[in-house]
Amino acid sequence: MTDEQHSRPVNAKLQAEIDAKLNQHRVPKSKPKSRTRIEKMILTMSWVMIILLVGGVFYAAISSLGWF
Repeated sequence: MTDEQHSRPVNAKLQAEIDAKLNQHRVPKSKPKSRTRIEKMILTMSWVMIILLVGGVFYAAISSLGWF
């Protein structure tokens, strides 16, 4: 908090009302869902494609330099 916020007077009744309203609408905590088999396959294939693309870029760069 800044110094300006500390110097302002606080209306206790209003602050209590605001806190009560905020406490009424708590967001329920959700459990993280485990990935399904298809999602795991998609993630694996995505990484494979990224590795192949990066490898292709390196191969093209080395080929253009004439090292192979």
